[in-house]
Amino acid sequence: MRQTRHRDPESRHRGPARGILDTGTHGGLDTATARQCRGADLNPVIELVRGLAAWMVFTAHAAHLLTPDPAFLKFLWTGVDLFFVISGFVFAPLLLSGGFAIRPYAIRRVFRLYPLYLVSLPLYYLIAPESPDKLLYLLRHLVFLGTTSGAHEAFFFNPAYWSLPVEVEYYLLLPLLALIVAGRLWVVLALFGGFCVVRFGIVLGATSFASPDPNWLSILRVHLPGILIQFLIGVFVHVAHQHWSDSGRRLWPMLAGAGGFALWLSLGLFFARHGDPGISAHLWLKSYFSLLCAIGYGLMLFGLLGLLRGLDGRARRSAFFLGNLSYGVYLFHILVLRLYERSDLALPGVLAFIVCALAVLVLALLGHHLVEHPARTFGRRLASRYQPMQAPLHSRERAADSSLGSAQ
Repeated sequence: MRQTRHRDPESRHRGPARGILDTGTHGGLDTATARQCRGADLNPVIELVRGLAAWMVFTAHAAHLLTPDPAFLKFLWTGVDLFFVISGFVFAPLLLSGGFAIRPYAIRRVFRLYPLYLVSLPLYYLIAPESPDKLLYLLRHLVFLGTTSGAHEAFFFNPAYWSLPVEVEYYLLLPLLALIVAGRLWVVLALFGGFCVVRFGIVLGATSFASPDPNWLSILRVHLPGILIQFLIGVFVHVAHQHWSDSGRRLWPMLAGAGGFALWLSLGLFFARHGDPGISAHLWLKSYFSLLCAIGYGLMLFGLLGLLRGLDGRARRSAFFLGNLSYGVYLFHILVLRLYERSDLALPGVLAFIVCALAVLVLALLGHHLVEHPARTFGRRLASRYQPMQAPLHSRERAADSSLGSAQ
């Protein structure tokens, strides 16, 4: 049975990070900002795109079931870049708020991200190979430190786990960023430019993350210092969407979406032809290939937000269905693929892909209804006890928690 292969996260074979969207708020947020926050969360386009990103990642991992040469399908792993963009988009109101109540924000983050992760981790522990470091890896994964030593530990249980620490780091940094930015877009632009330089310096000095002893720059490369710029693309998309959403004009969103798709397709064709070696052969491309993917996804997201504003009825329900299950799809798809590889089943490729996809769907549904939704509801109620009364955003909290932006 052909094994699912996983590479360095900084290759194009990477896992999604859930852009968890519940954001909490500061009592000083004005009513207009509150409405903007609620509008961002309730947009079914975000949920639709989030769900599609999760299935892109599944397809990248299961591509070997469909074809012996899945070059372009493996490029769909760049769905992780889309998840980072979504996280930046949905947290942009907080980033630009100047400050917010940290305790309810932290409570919602914990109860949104952690419960289903705690369910999935023991399952991967049970099927992981025996190793003297197995228990240590488990303990480090429990506190999102599984990507601080190298690829062997990062991929030991579930290679898609690597991106969760990045999201957690963004959540931890967001309160400080909000105070620094204080609603000033030029500060966000300065951060973007500065961390583009940081990213180049990290890549310039980093060894391979998959090497037996990667250096500290290699570790930083798969953490927030090397990836923050992709979150900031989502912030720019949010600002642009707020500017254009009331104009009713669809020309700019259409042009942006077309340009983003052209960029994404060009990058995909390049990867399909040259693979990771082609990217690594050029320092600038090696440094900014993922950023270019994020820009392409950001442009397409901006286009979809402008063109699909009228989603309602069945389309709206389908979008939220996909968004609600995206975290479960992210967490459990590797489990299903590994169990299939260990089974005696020898189904035709397309049928094997469909069977695995259905199994992932069932696990995601069970996880959502038995774990995610109850935990989210409890966390929301607990957080409401500490929510400042000046600007309650209970509908914002419900909508935000309904879509896990992280892992994605």
